[in-house]
Amino acid sequence: MSPEYFRAATLHVPFVDPVSAMLNPDLPLTSVETAEWGDPVANRSDYCTIRHYSPYENTHLLASANHVPSILVTAGGQDKRVSVWQPAKWVARMRDSGCFEPHTDNDNPKCSRGRSRLLFYPKMNEGHFHTNSNDGGFINAHAFRNAFLIREVEGTEA
Repeated sequence: MSPEYFRAATLHVPFVDPVSAMLNPDLPLTSVETAEWGDPVANRSDYCTIRHYSPYENTHLLASANHVPSILVTAGGQDKRVSVWQPAKWVARMRDSGCFEPHTDNDNPKCSRGRSRLLFYPKMNEGHFHTNSNDGGFINAHAFRNAFLIREVEGTEA
């Protein structure tokens, strides 16, 4: 990870907690995904490997960087691939790091001095692709993410 190379990032329905997801056989895709991700229930080595690269388990790496970019995280309440609680849980842990507004720790030299934002934008009535109809939801979702990126890169105030 090299967060110092970025001023902003958007994470669209990110799969940021693979450990919890793969440990839960009740989730729709868990059994299908074991071929790709491994089986952390049956194999300790698979568990350790998944935990090693899991974004949720490694939030300390981003929070301890010299620069933390602003981040927009989206989620869909009807998403069958990435449950809304996964990105919400990751956002909560990142906010606890103290490096994002409004909780920026200005005494911490590792933080971005109050500039970085961490926004969570769940749409509870939508799925993985943020639209369940032909009402322009797909275009609106992309416009929203692009507006966030432009605002953060240009440094303009809302």
